[in-house]
Amino acid sequence: MLYIFLGYPKTLLNAGGLQRCVGRVEQLGILEHNPQVQYRKEGVFIPGLHEEQLYQVEHRLSQDCLDVGITWDWFNENWAFGNGVTVHKTIAVPEYKIVVHGTNLSLEEFLAWRGRTPLAELELERMHVRHEGWEKYEARWVPGTCPQVPHIVHLTWLITQYPLPEFAYQRLRQVVEGEETTLLRRHLYRNKDFSAVRRWDGR
Repeated sequence: MLYIFLGYPKTLLNAGGLQRCVGRVEQLGILEHNPQVQYRKEGVFIPGLHEEQLYQVEHRLSQDCLDVGITWDWFNENWAFGNGVTVHKTIAVPEYKIVVHGTNLSLEEFLAWRGRTPLAELELERMHVRHEGWEKYEARWVPGTCPQVPHIVHLTWLITQYPLPEFAYQRLRQVVEGEETTLLRRHLYRNKDFSAVRRWDGR
């Protein structure tokens, strides 16, 4: 069973720390660590020379994912989730160019096309370049929810051997999406189970 949550864990547990939390500290479930079982969007597979599909992926996205516009369709065809715990990061940077208002021409292109023009009559604006790559990325989001500025999408997903009972799921959601203070029995974790979030300056 695949569980997908929004964001880097606010408790600052990294992937190894989440494995420790789920397996040893809070005993919420049994993670899938068998290298012969690989989760992809189109199904669960046994990899190898004659790859074999076992069954379709059972998944659950948290309400926080759905609220920002990330649904199952956000993941591309052939997306590989692997197994165990993954903390995923995607960076998206839209492209912009300066154009003459009412056209999609840069100032140089406009002058080459129109010829001599008083600059006082021209108005420049910043235009989002909607190239094919950006359109494909934007189509992954629920319409109207894709951020139109440089941004990072952090997702955390866990694959368990069996579906979690609701109380365990809610606790896991608290550990990943809740505040840092939601972490119990902190003394059972090691220093290497925590990682600080590295901030991106957008350049």
